Amino acid sequence: MTKDRTELGLDIEAGLREAIAHRRGDLALESRHVEVMPAARVKEIRKSVAKSTKEFERRFHIPARTVEGWEQGRKLGASDRVLLTVIAADPEAVERALAEEAAGAEG
Repeated sequence: MTKDRTELGLDIEAGLREAIAHRRGDLALESRHVEVMPAARVKEIRKSVAKSTKEFERRFHIPARTVEGWEQGRKLGASDRVLLTVIAADPEAVERALAEEAAGAEG
């Protein structure tokens, strides 16, 4: 093992020192609190764009069982939350993007 310290290693050490200082309360770091999307909101979004989870699956290529799980309170990942937020705001944009991606895959 070498005794040379790389730039990456030094950056990692600095990050660890910063994390320790933050944990002790010696350093304030910017943070962001992201609210969990409640199951009721998932169901509200789905119902606003599709009568059933199967129709939602057909439109947005998200498995019906996945949507059912979300509607029952299963935790959403960050990307899932983003996608549902975009679907709520502009469902046609998501459909266009999916159609373009499918057309690109065919040609």
